[in-house]
Amino acid sequence: SKKARAEIDSVGLERALELVALSESASDGVIEATLAGVLTGWSDGAERMFGYASQEIIGKGLLLLSPGDRADESAALHDAVRAGERFELETERVAKDGHVLKVRITGAPVLDDDGKVAGGIGIYRDLSEQRSTEDALRASEQRYQSVVEALNEGVMMHDASGRLVTANQSAERILGVSADRLIGSTSHRPPVSFVHEDGSRFLLDELPTIISMRTGESRNGVIMGIGGEGDTVRWISMNTSALAEPGEIQPYASVSSFSDITELRSTLEELQAARLEDLKRLALVGEYRDDDTNQHTGRVAHTAELLAAALGLDSEVISTIHSAAALHDVGKIGIPDRILLKPGKLTAEEFEFMKTHTAIGGRILGESDVPILKMATEIAVSHHEHWDGTGYPSRLRGEAIPVTGRIIAVADAFDAMTHARPYKIAFSVGHAVAEVKRCRGTQFDPEVVDAFMTLDHHALLY
Repeated sequence: SKKARAEIDSVGLERALELVALSESASDGVIEATLAGVLTGWSDGAERMFGYASQEIIGKGLLLLSPGDRADESAALHDAVRAGERFELETERVAKDGHVLKVRITGAPVLDDDGKVAGGIGIYRDLSEQRSTEDALRASEQRYQSVVEALNEGVMMHDASGRLVTANQSAERILGVSADRLIGSTSHRPPVSFVHEDGSRFLLDELPTIISMRTGESRNGVIMGIGGEGDTVRWISMNTSALAEPGEIQPYASVSSFSDITELRSTLEELQAARLEDLKRLALVGEYRDDDTNQHTGRVAHTAELLAAALGLDSEVISTIHSAAALHDVGKIGIPDRILLKPGKLTAEEFEFMKTHTAIGGRILGESDVPILKMATEIAVSHHEHWDGTGYPSRLRGEAIPVTGRIIAVADAFDAMTHARPYKIAFSVGHAVAEVKRCRGTQFDPEVVDAFMTLDHHALLY
């Protein structure tokens, strides 16, 4: 067109191509006006945007599109054009039907053949839908934030670098840390120390936020201690999920929620301790029936603890086996006196009935996630299994027998041989030790026997 060619001559090829591209834009409105603000150009996009046909708007004043409170703004734009300056701003304009549009205007002066400013051209982009969407998003975020703040659970978000970018008030309360210390802290330098249930510190690679960011997988129900040691530790249960953009593999953030389970944990521990005490008392009832000294379970527990340590088992097993071992014969409560206290040798039928004390013990103790009771159940049902597979109740062989059952088998047999019962006399320590050694690899685990041989056997009698 002549106008395009004039622009090429006056402002150069690059500027002309820009104006032509803008004027042919299908979605934006292109409007031209003289320095006096009289409209001289009106594109199809402008017609769609504002509702005015070109024939009814050309020749009218540009201020027709401006809200009444924007007069000063329009004057400033005219001054910029007269000075030959380009401009860009977000503002409001009024359509023919009176509704207000949020628009972005990119403007530039239009030069005549002599290179002087003859008017201006503006590219109008309707931002109404975009701004409406943004407003709705902000409102949604505010509602979401209100919900998050109302939660009793703590909520935190870490970005890809491990920096904590947001946390609700419950997170501050549960962690015992102010927002100033929380926000900006990192997974590498957390605002509090976290410990495992055994008291050891969480390493960096063990933190659920780090694992979720590294693997993209959720971590649920992770038990973490906060703060000091012993009674000063508070406990939380944490769930963490990674956030990733659709189609992306690498997460851009992780969100964690956690609840304070200190009181719940304390209550459960009290209940578990009470249940364990009841079971121990039940075991004592059974023990009094064939051991009026009431010392058998204590001696077996002590020997088992020494064996676990001699075998190099971890500290958790060593600390737990003493309490769990005391329940190894709790099932004898279900064996009739005529069999349990029979002074002579049991018949085959009676011995089969005696064997059921392992299964009875398993049923009494039941399935439990409590470490002591879980181990006690394991011991009760397996401490009469034999290394060579000839034991009972399941004829397990070798390492298929739980190590705790293999340990109690030796400790129980030695104590039974060295102490009198209504149906037997006590053997000497030397005889009992020789018998344990003789059954190495048949009735007993060879490694457990070897560990047993390192103990002070006479000290095990008391």
